[in-house]
Amino acid sequence: MEALRLIPVAKPDTNKLEEAYEVGADIEAVYKGTSVWVPACFQYDGASIPSAAWQLIGSPFHPRFMVAAVFHDWLYHTHQLDRDSADELFYDLLRASNVGKTKAVLMHGAVQNFGVWYWENDKDDLAYLKRLAKRIGQEGRDPAKYGL
Repeated sequence: MEALRLIPVAKPDTNKLEEAYEVGADIEAVYKGTSVWVPACFQYDGASIPSAAWQLIGSPFHPRFMVAAVFHDWLYHTHQLDRDSADELFYDLLRASNVGKTKAVLMHGAVQNFGVWYWENDKDDLAYLKRLAKRIGQEGRDPAKYGL
């Protein structure tokens, strides 16, 4: 897998939190033979770690969490994989990024238990995906490559 290139976003898209990064170049992960591509220009807000857990786990933008978090967020937006598979890929990518097994198990358990609250796209998520697909198309790329 290539390195994840990120660009800090001064003014995140309206469906994002106060802090966001934009993917600087397409990145691919393979899950059980299926390629998952996150497109350049996708914005995300790091790993969803409550501030009370930062001392134990780490901050949402810890470098070892970024690849796993961007794929997890992308899959929760596009539903290219089912939720359990998205959570499993998250765990696999944490381990591949040298996150210790105990911490990866805790983080995986958190997304399994609390991810249900974020799985369904709301109208803002759907509008964001529509804007993103348009931007990708305007750049001469095929949105279908990314599950859009």
